[in-house]
Amino acid sequence: MAIFQRLLVGIWLQCGFSDMRHKAALLTLAVVGTVAAMIGWGLYRNSRITTRYEGVSVGQSDQQVLRLLGTPSWIEPCGKSFGTQKPNCTEYIYRNSFAPLVPEYYSVSFDTSRHVVDKDVYSSP
Repeated sequence: MAIFQRLLVGIWLQCGFSDMRHKAALLTLAVVGTVAAMIGWGLYRNSRITTRYEGVSVGQSDQQVLRLLGTPSWIEPCGKSFGTQKPNCTEYIYRNSFAPLVPEYYSVSFDTSRHVVDKDVYSSP
C-alpha cells in the first residue's frame, strides 16, 4: 500500500496537479482501477480453482492436490464447517474469492495416509 501511495504522490507532483479537481479525478481513477484489478484477479482465481478441481481424484496425495490447487483457504477436521464429521480425516477448503457474497467452497478430504478419499462442492442457492 505504501508503494501505491508513493506512486500516487509522485504522479501528483510530476504532473503539477495542484487543482483539487485534478487530485479528486486521479484518486477516483486509482480507486476504480484497484477495484477492477481485485475483481479481475478474483475471477481468474475462481476460474483456475474450478478448472483444476476437476483434476482432483480419489487416491491422489495431498502434495498432488497442493500442486493442482495451491494453498487452501483453510484446513480443518472433516465436517467441521460443512457436512457430517468424519473421524481420522482432514479437509482442505478452497473458498470462492467473493465468499461469503458468493457462498461456494471446494472441499478435498484426506485420510490419515494423506490421500484423497472424497471431494465436495458446498454452495448455497
